[in-house]
Amino acid sequence: MATVLGPLTLQNKALPTGVDGARVAQWAMRDGITYGEFVNRVSLALGAANQALIDKWGWLFSITDEIMMEYPNGGSVAPMTELTDVDKHPLVHGTTLGHMLPLKFYGEAVGGTWRYFRDVRSVQIQAAITEIVNRGIWRFEQNLLTRFMTNTENAIGSAGYDVPFVRGTGGNVDYAPPAYDGTAFATSHDHFLAYDKDTGPDTLDDLLEGLAATLAEHGHAAPFSALVSRSDIATYAGLTRFVDIVDPIIQQVDRGGATSGSTFFVRGSRDLSRIGYYQSAVGLVELIATSRLPADYAGMTKSYGNNNPKNALAVRVHPDQGFGLFVVTKTSENLDWPVEQVDVGFEFGVGVGMDRTNGAAAILVNNDTWANPTIS
Repeated sequence: MATVLGPLTLQNKALPTGVDGARVAQWAMRDGITYGEFVNRVSLALGAANQALIDKWGWLFSITDEIMMEYPNGGSVAPMTELTDVDKHPLVHGTTLGHMLPLKFYGEAVGGTWRYFRDVRSVQIQAAITEIVNRGIWRFEQNLLTRFMTNTENAIGSAGYDVPFVRGTGGNVDYAPPAYDGTAFATSHDHFLAYDKDTGPDTLDDLLEGLAATLAEHGHAAPFSALVSRSDIATYAGLTRFVDIVDPIIQQVDRGGATSGSTFFVRGSRDLSRIGYYQSAVGLVELIATSRLPADYAGMTKSYGNNNPKNALAVRVHPDQGFGLFVVTKTSENLDWPVEQVDVGFEFGVGVGMDRTNGAAAILVNNDTWANPTIS
């Protein structure tokens, strides 16, 4: 053996010739992951994502396993007939209309050889799980807002359609909302509005007022909820009738009726997507910002509560599965690692709910013509 003369320095920590430092580091950092740990991590991540979707968007939709919606079709009306004591009650009948709800399957997977899972760094597994969860959330939010903000009909089968809110006579399922408060509506009635910002000029005030009035004329009462583009936050904040939100800084904790002892406080904060309110002529409108909506677009609805069937949209799920991302394992022949791949599925479809009047969308545009937005 050669003799090393002089003091030892950091240079002496270098690996010898013939040793791959990257391979040594990979081996030293491995922590492996068992099948049980792997599936548990995936399940926890999916459960948290499902609850987050309900918490964030539950005000806008309800969950159903129905394949279709059926509801009264409106049109012209007349007051009830006056009768004498010898008159017979005239027979009347109503007409109904319907639409179908889509149902599609989406999925991704995490998998590998048993040796990979034995020697992998767990952070790599977590990264894959995070990627799948993000993709599932992305798919759901895109579908949800696309149905809310577009007037497109989508064919289901040979004669069925997934329809938008009230959209005039431009589609295959022409709908006349039921009369309300002395006003009868024709099939030409439209809830996809365009405001002219160059020759009017209309502004975001006009857009919000028009959307609120459109909902109110069908009997929906404020407060309303409006989805707006995050790009327009500064403009909305500058409107004369904008109402700012005061963030809660300190809140007293309810101690269950205790009358003595230390007083506890917690620091509170609001949902950052809720940017404020607008005081319209027909009531208060909550403004909820999203980056998925392009500038100069907004959609408005009346929320009847989390997962309420009267909400604007219906999320159809399979009756055997329910709502949310879920795990499907694929077995292998290895007894130490009985699963070679974990599939993550998401089976759902987004359609308009039972009340097609409970939603309206608008654009502020130079040509005064509605155009469907691209939801990012």
